Amino acid sequence: MKKREREILERAKKLFSEKGFHSLTVSDIVDSLGIARGTFYLYFKNKDDIYKKVLENLVGEISSRLKLLPRENPLGQLKENVREVLSLFVEDRELAKLILYHPYKLNPEFDAVLEKFFEEIKGLIESALLRGMEMGIVRECNVNVVSAAVLGAFLEIGRELLEGKIPTVESAVEEILELSLKGLLEG
Repeated sequence: MKKREREILERAKKLFSEKGFHSLTVSDIVDSLGIARGTFYLYFKNKDDIYKKVLENLVGEISSRLKLLPRENPLGQLKENVREVLSLFVEDRELAKLILYHPYKLNPEFDAVLEKFFEEIKGLIESALLRGMEMGIVRECNVNVVSAAVLGAFLEIGRELLEGKIPTVESAVEEILELSLKGLLEG
């Protein structure tokens, strides 16, 4: 990716996060960078095109931080995966807003990018559950239902962190794992 293209994508990410998809225009992007419209169109067809590429880059960035759970220490790696993604949300609030507050049904292509990402994350959760069952550390369960519940909780916790309702990433990581591993009941 060329330097100028990367600059335009980064600025677009920031502006989409601040203004939302509908309010932002190509003019807003080029004006904020002080570049000609033609420069924008060298790299992107239109606003839809750049939004899709912004989403694809964000999904790639998050996915690159996740690791498959090893047999030796699956809980440690699971904890690290949760910490990595939640930390990224806190460090890059613009990214978090685009992922956590994406306006679904805006455009099927946009939705497909995020849905593919969420399916990949759900697949990692399912894999971790199955591996945990094999190892005897996770009870038998419907991995489809449980992985969907874990993913949903994870996304909501990301929103709560972003809004300052949860004080730290570490407190969120610990509570997610406690709930996921032990449930709610004492004993």
